[in-house]
Amino acid sequence: MISPSIFILLTMVGIYSAYGYLTPAVITATAEFESQEFIVPLESIPVKTKVVDSTSKALSPMSVKEYVLIGDKRYEVLSPWLGHRLKGHADPQKFDLVMLPLELVLENRKIYITAATRDAFVEMAAAASLDNVELVVDSGYRSVAYQKRIYQRKMDEGDDFYDIARGVAPPGYSEHMLGTTIDLVPSKWTFSGTAAEKWLNENAADFAFIQSYPQKSDRGFTWEPWHWKYIGDS
Repeated sequence: MISPSIFILLTMVGIYSAYGYLTPAVITATAEFESQEFIVPLESIPVKTKVVDSTSKALSPMSVKEYVLIGDKRYEVLSPWLGHRLKGHADPQKFDLVMLPLELVLENRKIYITAATRDAFVEMAAAASLDNVELVVDSGYRSVAYQKRIYQRKMDEGDDFYDIARGVAPPGYSEHMLGTTIDLVPSKWTFSGTAAEKWLNENAADFAFIQSYPQKSDRGFTWEPWHWKYIGDS
């Protein structure tokens, strides 16, 4: 027969396990994993707060917070990124990454994407050129570690994490880590209204490319007309 003291202890352990409270050792291990090049752990802490579910409109007794580590500091991920962390590992060795042809890249940079994305983009760029439209890439695959360095550099220059997050996906949330997304030149607001954007709006779907952050979005993301994602492998 289990003694009352042992029963209480086991009950407390079960409660801690059920509600996900983290011991200092677990928190330390999570930080160590987060610092690695390609592993992107999600630190989730259930907190008792009333949240309106967007589907049922019902009040939920619990919500989950998400965090990222930049340097030695932890930052809470807020809307619109909250809940949109990309799943799985972002190890380029598990991807079939290849380099884009230099003639399709800004300043002949070495930019890598998946082989399927490269093939589809080369075909799309060739079709666009027949209509006298030039498609030039200035960003492709970016690792989680690279995304962290973007944040660190901007924060070293005095920018706030949450100001940066208005226009740059936090580490683990960027589609660039999948190798299926490209940014086209110019990769800023001036891309809107260009011949390239007009051509893509009419023809990109034929090559399985979509503008994943469109002007009218129900997810709350900032419009990025220069940001195009290949979905042919989806």
